[in-house]
Parts: sequence; C-alpha cells; structure tokens
Amino acid sequence: MKIFDPQRHLPPGWEWEGTRTGLIWGHIASGLPLFSFLNRYSDALEALYSYREQGNQIIRELNPDRTIAPFSGLIRGTPLLGLWIFLAVMPILVWRYYHFHTQGAMSIYTMRRLPDPREYHRRCWMQPILSAAAELLLFAILIALCWLLWYFATPAVCLPG
Repeated sequence: MKIFDPQRHLPPGWEWEGTRTGLIWGHIASGLPLFSFLNRYSDALEALYSYREQGNQIIRELNPDRTIAPFSGLIRGTPLLGLWIFLAVMPILVWRYYHFHTQGAMSIYTMRRLPDPREYHRRCWMQPILSAAAELLLFAILIALCWLLWYFATPAVCLPG
C-alpha cells in the first residue's frame, strides 16, 4: 500500500511522471539564484582583509575596523528570484489542471457526478499547494544554511552589531 498516491491528487488521465520531473527541476532551478548570495558573501568577506607585501610574500591581514554587510543586505534581490518564479508558476499549473478536465480527458462529467463535490477542486489545487509548501520549506532550509555560513564563517569582530 502506498503512503502517498499522487494520482489521487491529479486530474484523471494526467501523467504524474512528467509533472514530477518538472517539479523536481523547478525546485533545483529555484535554488540556483542563491549562488549570487555566495558570490556577494565572498566579495564582502574579501573586503574585510587587506594585503601587504613583505619581502617576496603577500600577507593577508584581517582589518578589525571593517564590518561585513548585514545578512539581509546580502540575501536581498536576486537570491529570492527563484522562489518567486516557482510560486508564480503554481497558479498556471492549477489552470492547466482545470483545463485538462474539460479538454484533455473530458473527466469533468465524471467529476461532477461524484458524491463529494469538492473532489474536482481538490484534484486541481492539492498538488500545486503541496508543491508550493515544499518549495517554501526547502527555501527556508537553504536560507538558514546561508545564514549559518554568514554567521560562522565571518570573523566575530567583523559581524555587524
């Protein structure tokens, strides 16, 4: 017995495999803009150091008078773009499910005769809502990992506040 049967949350006749593949790639692609955070963070971290030449060596020294940019300033903008794009696609997916009931499988007639009148709407809304919730959870974990990197990899004397 399956614990979670995705076919129960999709329009009858809808192929789950293609949707699953698209959602997995969507989750991966939505996390890619976080690399811009890593780029911003490495630039901000590098700005904390100064270099001087001693003989034939270049010495890197931490400048304790400098502070790194706050986390909110580094994460703002582009790193959150993937999340917003993923969430913006979910209403389109809902529309495709409603459209598939009337155009694809013509299962609208069967869905309207079911004893539970909410089943039709549940099959159109459940999977996009669950996907959006999973995306928010994954993104919260990624943001937390970015914050941990920012907090623990930055020298303590250079943290703001």
